[in-house]
Amino acid sequence: MKYYFSLLACLVSFIAHAQTTYSYRVEGELTDNSFNGKMLYIMRYDDNRYIDSTRVENQKFVFEGRTAIPSFCRIDAGRNYGNFILDEGTIKVNLYTHVPTGTKLNEAFNKTIATVDSIRKQGFAHLAELKKEKPNAEDWQPVWAEYYEQKIRPSLLGYLKQQIISNKDNGVGEYAFRDYSMACNTDEMDALQTEIGNWLNSLKTVQAIKARFEALKSTAVGKPFVDIAGEDTEGKETRLSDFVGKGNYVLVDMWASWEEIPNLAEIYNTYKDKGLVILGIATWDKKDRIIKAIEDLNMTWPQLLDTRQKVMELYGVNGIPHIILFAPDGTIVARNLRGDEMKQKVAEIMKDK
Repeated sequence: MKYYFSLLACLVSFIAHAQTTYSYRVEGELTDNSFNGKMLYIMRYDDNRYIDSTRVENQKFVFEGRTAIPSFCRIDAGRNYGNFILDEGTIKVNLYTHVPTGTKLNEAFNKTIATVDSIRKQGFAHLAELKKEKPNAEDWQPVWAEYYEQKIRPSLLGYLKQQIISNKDNGVGEYAFRDYSMACNTDEMDALQTEIGNWLNSLKTVQAIKARFEALKSTAVGKPFVDIAGEDTEGKETRLSDFVGKGNYVLVDMWASWEEIPNLAEIYNTYKDKGLVILGIATWDKKDRIIKAIEDLNMTWPQLLDTRQKVMELYGVNGIPHIILFAPDGTIVARNLRGDEMKQKVAEIMKDK
């Protein structure tokens, strides 16, 4: 009987804790009086939901409410915005400097952003010096890659991991996890999983990031290709398997801009008669705009339209252009090829063709 009441007491305590909420007040000012009378909203990043609203009066806004978890949030007013942690207490959000103040968690949030920016600026400064010393990309790129791997990336990941573990029950940890995922590899992401706690693991954002890393592992160099269906510019059903695994090297460009098109055109014109296949996969925008871009950019190689971005999900891609080289049997040879590195890799595999 004593055990029963002890268990009941623990359960009641757990429920009470889970339902604990905290009062917040979020306030700020706008320089533009055209917002007077208009509604502003607090959006929670994890599920992109609006969780509070208010009306602008005399170029000022005030949100008041209660929250259970200090989440990573955002307020938009036209082109101006402010990120902040929806924490207990009064929070001042500046939509122009993007610096929230007023609570310890928002101060920690600001410090995290400033420290990460400082580490990255160190890298950019070193890169600028390298480019002065070695104007040719083929000279500075390998030196920069080594410096980034040995100096910048470890500093960045080490600091962000510290912030994640120290803030695994609030939005500072959520923000740091997002940043960490942009710089880490699959092994580093796996190692972090046991340390981030139940709350972070429950977030949709974190679950999506973890799914992306699982996709990266299943489509890593040496793995067989994963098929994707779409349509060509004429509306005919087309699949990646119509091109990959058919006995030729295939360079697949997941694109939504012109950035790597000149390099791809050069490669295409050099090797199209030697057995190299190039396939573009358009991952963004409406069909008519994609077709216009293909014509404007003079992309004469085949295209697969995948505006639902399924290929990005299956291959764990979070930024484009993303170019993958497939072997004649469909095995992935290289990923994320760009510029001169891409030209060199293609020249290497096609040298005996």
